[in-house]
Amino acid sequence: MTPSEEFYAALQTAYDHFNADLFDCCLPPVLFTIQRQHGMMGYFSPDRWASSKGKNCHEIAINPIYVGRATLIELMQTLVHEMAHCWQHCHGKPGRMSYHNKEWSDKMVSVGLMPSTTGMPGGKRVGQHMNDYPIREGKFIQACVSLLKKKKFTLPWVDRFSTSRGQPDSSLIDEHGVISEALSGLESGLANQLTINLTDLFGGDLFISHDTKASKKVKVKYSCSECGVNVWGKSDLSLRCDDCDNTMDEY
Repeated sequence: MTPSEEFYAALQTAYDHFNADLFDCCLPPVLFTIQRQHGMMGYFSPDRWASSKGKNCHEIAINPIYVGRATLIELMQTLVHEMAHCWQHCHGKPGRMSYHNKEWSDKMVSVGLMPSTTGMPGGKRVGQHMNDYPIREGKFIQACVSLLKKKKFTLPWVDRFSTSRGQPDSSLIDEHGVISEALSGLESGLANQLTINLTDLFGGDLFISHDTKASKKVKVKYSCSECGVNVWGKSDLSLRCDDCDNTMDEY
């Protein structure tokens, strides 16, 4: 397999597994893309793609610059979070302007992820920008364990310029022990597999310092993928196009 085939096959394996275990196989196929969009681990875009045969396909994007500094369980959280958006688009009523409403929140809880505006217990369960954390002994954790045991899942490739700077809202480091608490019922070997940082798994010497890369540019371009408007500023800003309600990509 080529590197592209290996990478996308891993995402497809995880998607198919969670679709079966958490969504009763009710989600349609999606098209995965890799997007370096500042401030988020991933996103869902409905009916983004069209085929020459007149078929539409939803998109789930994964951000490689954060994934490399994350853990496997955080990657899986991101994927299932976006799959919940896919479920709501297909079977429910999504909130306006990407608002995470009660229907989406309830679905997340049903699959074993607790929505939280703070990413921790006590946060609000609905809002414009949402994080989540695994529910102890919930379906999500059980599905993650099954993915590791039955499918021997791993991520075969990571972005060498992955960064922990300017992290997206969802915490990439379990500073408050929320994930550790959720996994406390698992045997240590499985918990370690889910929580080991991918930089440690691959070897930290493979990664290139983002500070070194960023220092070569005083200003970088940010662009809105919807209307094409551009602005320039320092690296790792979090910018939005208000006209399109869209996060601007850094180049």
